[in-house]
Amino acid sequence: MKTNYDVAIVGGGIIGQSIAYHLAKENVSVVVLEGNAVGYGATRAAAGMLGANSELDEDDAFYQFAKESQRYYHTLNQELFDLSQVSIQLFDRGMYKLAYNEEEAKMLKRALPMNSTLEWHPREQVLKHEPTLSSDLVGALYIPEDGHVSPFDTCLAFSKSARFLGADIVENVPVHSIEKTDEKDYALQTAKGTYYSKHVVIANGVWSHYFLQNLDLQLGMKSVKGECLSVKSDKIKLEKTIFYDHCYIVPKGNGKLVIGATMVEDDWTTEPTFGGIQSLMNKMAPILPDIKYATLLDTWAGLRPQTIDGKPYIGQHPSGEHLYFATGHYRNGILLAPKTGEMMANLIVGKQVKKEYVEAFSLTRHIQQVMR
Repeated sequence: MKTNYDVAIVGGGIIGQSIAYHLAKENVSVVVLEGNAVGYGATRAAAGMLGANSELDEDDAFYQFAKESQRYYHTLNQELFDLSQVSIQLFDRGMYKLAYNEEEAKMLKRALPMNSTLEWHPREQVLKHEPTLSSDLVGALYIPEDGHVSPFDTCLAFSKSARFLGADIVENVPVHSIEKTDEKDYALQTAKGTYYSKHVVIANGVWSHYFLQNLDLQLGMKSVKGECLSVKSDKIKLEKTIFYDHCYIVPKGNGKLVIGATMVEDDWTTEPTFGGIQSLMNKMAPILPDIKYATLLDTWAGLRPQTIDGKPYIGQHPSGEHLYFATGHYRNGILLAPKTGEMMANLIVGKQVKKEYVEAFSLTRHIQQVMR
């Protein structure tokens, strides 16, 4: 069994697999160490929304990074399929962000100057496109670029493509400790032996807090539990993703709809609660009147890693020494996975990365905040 690599990635969700894929494209020797199965955690729990415009409302470096990542999916769609034979199920029919009163409409219209592709659709136009929505709405912001993918299939496509290019993906091997050594740069201790690598990337989502603390980084990152449900209905015909009040309805084809998600801070349990699912049902019932006839398929929950300012950590440990973090993606892990993988690979192999991205996602920004 091989145990020596150029790069070891801790975490086999969509972020870790994207990093592995982009490093493998650079002919870097890389291993992914995952404590459970590939895509087992927050990746599997996500709905797959690519909501660069629906989730972000400030035209800053974070927004530009998100937009680039969103567009990158159109390249990866065929690229990953050719290597893995797994479809990421990219749906590009856009999103409606709904308004139910004039104040909500006014708030949504503020986004129009940010992007020339955004459109305001009044009630009649919205109902023409999506007739099963409630007629109580005032209108909606139409976001043609905010589609969705299948999170698990995308993670699997990254993983299989990385394997095809030479990466090793090791499942059910939690990493217990990371130590600097004399012989090799780092030794990663696991229950199945020790792995050695020159570079280490911590990319295991909410569980990255363990390594943040153990590697002398007192940074704020907390768990935000998200509960979801899926239903199936022959009565509801949705083409676009529907977004309202931080919740969404994502049409997955064949009458299946994914509805989410709650935001429960500092909850480390991964089981959905009656109250959480009920709150989603109560919020969605006025939006889709026929949802009361839908068949309930499943309920689930996942844990999102949230930083102090909601922006991820993508960068090197302040001490340098070939130790990196790619975590804290909060509600946007699926959206940001392509650019995170590309950026991390470029940092490791020494390719140029935009200065504004390095600064926006650096770990030192939070060290400075914590010390104030």
